[in-house]
Amino acid sequence: MASLRIRPRPGASTSSARRRRAPRAGSTARDWRLTTFTGVALLGLLLVHMIGHHFVVEGVGGLRTYDQVLDYIAHPVIFTIESFFLLFVTVHAMLGLRSVLLDLDPTPRLRRAIDVGAVVLGLATLAYGYLLIGTLASRA
Repeated sequence: MASLRIRPRPGASTSSARRRRAPRAGSTARDWRLTTFTGVALLGLLLVHMIGHHFVVEGVGGLRTYDQVLDYIAHPVIFTIESFFLLFVTVHAMLGLRSVLLDLDPTPRLRRAIDVGAVVLGLATLAYGYLLIGTLASRA
């Protein structure tokens, strides 16, 4: 049986090809654990969110009116649950997006740009989301 040898791309030295593909020590396992944790947390938070918004509603069709949403989100426990829901869905989405982009095998410089871009996009998403949640909660 012939052994399989992986050859570097033309023009790349063997050491630079290995260095380029090797992830930082521990980052892959840490990212996987964080993605798994946020995914599991999202299942529970989504269940609470769906039940609270659609199944324990007085009215027709299982939807809250705008005034009911304001009253609902103003409750401190619900405000906290919705805030965690936003945090976990954003972290989960940014890790997923980063993972997809890293599957394209970017250069180390582009990999760093992807990391920074995911953090910036995630922080912008959280800032906008918390602004909206805070605005709704303060109107009740």
